[in-house]
Amino acid sequence: MITDTPFEQKWVLQGRLCGGWALDLQEKWLSTRSTREGRKCAVDLEDVIFVDGKGECVLLQMASEGAVLRASRAYMKHVLESLKEQQRQISKETHECNPNPEAEHQTQPSKTL
Repeated sequence: MITDTPFEQKWVLQGRLCGGWALDLQEKWLSTRSTREGRKCAVDLEDVIFVDGKGECVLLQMASEGAVLRASRAYMKHVLESLKEQQRQISKETHECNPNPEAEHQTQPSKTL
């Protein structure tokens, strides 16, 4: 279920976030991207009882695009902590690969043709 207000879009997910349902969620997330511009997005995961790898990927994508994922049950809190760690790892790897792209351009000699 998706609820729109002038300042926020709220998603309420329930049940199992796996397989085809995860793909359906991803499709819906992508198709509503333009409607979220300039607004906060909150995702209520309170009634989600299972998440597989595909579901985790979709949640990670949503979080990386600014969605705030919320849950209070132990299982989902564990899933969200795991996703936060994955985000930190991705951020760290990206930073290590190219810590300061501007510095790279400044140190390269210019070529004259």
